[in-house]
Amino acid sequence: MKPTTKLLTFCIICTVALVFCACRNIDDDVVPNVEVRVRINVLNAKYIDLQDNYGRAVVEHEGYCGNGIIVIRVDENEYKAYDCTCTYELSDTAAVRPDDANIMGAVCPVCGSKYELLECGMPTSGKARHSLKSYHTSFASPFLIIRN
Repeated sequence: MKPTTKLLTFCIICTVALVFCACRNIDDDVVPNVEVRVRINVLNAKYIDLQDNYGRAVVEHEGYCGNGIIVIRVDENEYKAYDCTCTYELSDTAAVRPDDANIMGAVCPVCGSKYELLECGMPTSGKARHSLKSYHTSFASPFLIIRN
């Protein structure tokens, strides 16, 4: 194997490892586990925004302390779901909601922490240092299943 090929292979492996580690939600332990098994119909008027890419909606009264689950549609068949509990405040009064100033973000109205929703729910500003707790999603039109 040529030295340039070895170097290229090494760089690719390192890049994949960094992306994997950066997007792994290792901070899930910050928000305590609660059982989540939610089935929503994305055609329901409450979730109408989920019919468009980057559309966001909140499934109320689910997740930790009933703070809700924020869902974003990434593309036609991919959705991301995060517990709305702020990872800095951890209470039933600090529920993250979609950020009107950033279509791909969410904000905590109590501490002001902002989170990105497209990749990992990572904080982008404010006091929070941990990613939002993520949930698994599966989609079989018109139903979206959200679970731990």
